Amino acid sequence: MNERDVQVESRKTFLFILLIFCIIGVLLKSIAYPIGLVMGYIVSYVNFMMTIYSSDLILKSGNNVMIVIVMFIAKMILWIAGFALSIIFKDFINIAGVFIGYLVIQITIYWLTYYTRKEEMK
Repeated sequence: MNERDVQVESRKTFLFILLIFCIIGVLLKSIAYPIGLVMGYIVSYVNFMMTIYSSDLILKSGNNVMIVIVMFIAKMILWIAGFALSIIFKDFINIAGVFIGYLVIQITIYWLTYYTRKEEMK
């Protein structure tokens, strides 16, 4: 499993969860649920790409603690900004959708790990 697999599979997972959130949005007559999910996934995807970029940068430059600190702070600011926007614009962005959007890549990583281990056991 590599980052390309995670990116491709996370898009599939996102579309499946988005379908569920669109159905919930239609039933509750609110577009805030799918918009929250989309925003949460975008923030999570950007954080994932930042992690990949910072890992490559650290491996190329050696042991650089400053890069780790700056990237960590930048990622935390992104997470906070996503939640802050969902609180400020609560009529348009649902905070639960943002939270689930944050989890899409983590769910994908767990799913791929489970799937690859299951294939190895055969």
